[in-house]
Amino acid sequence: MAGRRSGPPPKNPEDRARRNADPLTGADGWTEIDPTPHDGEIPEIPDWITVGAIGRAVYAELAALPQARLYGMGTWVQLWMTLPLVERYLSRPGSENYKAITSTLGAALRLTEDDLQRARVRIKPVIDELDDEVETTSSPVVDFAEERRARLLKPA
Repeated sequence: MAGRRSGPPPKNPEDRARRNADPLTGADGWTEIDPTPHDGEIPEIPDWITVGAIGRAVYAELAALPQARLYGMGTWVQLWMTLPLVERYLSRPGSENYKAITSTLGAALRLTEDDLQRARVRIKPVIDELDDEVETTSSPVVDFAEERRARLLKPA
């Protein structure tokens, strides 16, 4: 018989599902992070990186981003090494310095929305306080079906 292979039949697709899913990702494969600024541990800039007050201010801003929760040690090192470039760009703006910064930082820091999407990371939406309040008063909307039923069933 042509087309038949020896061996067991193929598995059902549900049986092939990955069972060791990442606990940080949701059911759709995206990692959701809290929208509040990162207030966790931020590594100090090492002594071998020469950086001034402006670089330290930029570092504090980047470290406070919500996505900084996901930075590993390699990302922090890459950020440290970029700080002198950022200081140079801010003191003498130019296309070469800007290109060096953006290519060095690149998608590693997940600074743009596109970078977040490529990394399948999304920031949880902020829930408004108005959405949390449950309205306990009666609704001004009239249920016409119930009113009509009562009118039709009313004895004449």
